[in-house]
Amino acid sequence: MFFLRKDWREPEDGADMVVLHWTTTRHGQPPTWRRAHATTVMNPQPGTSPPVRSCLLWIIPPFPRTRPRTGPLAENAEDEARFLVHSFCEVVQHGRVWTTEVTVQEMRAETVTYSDTAGEFTHAGLYYSLEGFSPGNSAPMSLEELPNRHQHPLVLPEHETDNTEYRQRTKRARLIAELPRPHIFRGQLWGPVGARAFYSIYVSQRWTYNPFTENGMWVLQDGRPWEVIIGERVKGEG
Repeated sequence: MFFLRKDWREPEDGADMVVLHWTTTRHGQPPTWRRAHATTVMNPQPGTSPPVRSCLLWIIPPFPRTRPRTGPLAENAEDEARFLVHSFCEVVQHGRVWTTEVTVQEMRAETVTYSDTAGEFTHAGLYYSLEGFSPGNSAPMSLEELPNRHQHPLVLPEHETDNTEYRQRTKRARLIAELPRPHIFRGQLWGPVGARAFYSIYVSQRWTYNPFTENGMWVLQDGRPWEVIIGERVKGEG
């Protein structure tokens, strides 16, 4: 799941309202607009002429969320590393309503890895933005060879963690300590093919037997986020 910014430039000034109709499909599948689909109002951006209208979409890849998995990332990784976003604009202008043609964007996933050679960290998170626009996206990174049920512990409000969560967290820390080194964390960032993604990784040591050893740090490239063009392979960091 990730935020995607959509822009549309009015062919001429004077639109009263623009609504983006959009949906997602697997690669190679056409959309069915007669079924229910998402709509989002596009807002004009200041200082643009003719006006550019923009909106943010919360994209959920059209894959089953209950698909059996054999590792940290989904099976059939090639098929589930891409999908399509279809969209068109409904324009209200000068008392009439008209629509644009459908546009299609291919979304792809890039895998980012972090190698913890010392086995020091228990958690890793991937943080990225597309083309530098806000808001940013975040995704937990999975640890190779750690059972799926222990990959991503629940994050609960303050004072709601009970003994059950505490035991699960300490068991997770013990399992991680027993894994062979280096510990390889993997995560996926999503975006349109050809778009630039700026990303960084935050690694931390949490919920260990000794709370005084807990710490974290950002993994950057010379103090700046890493950059990748969606559709190109991402090499491991760390």
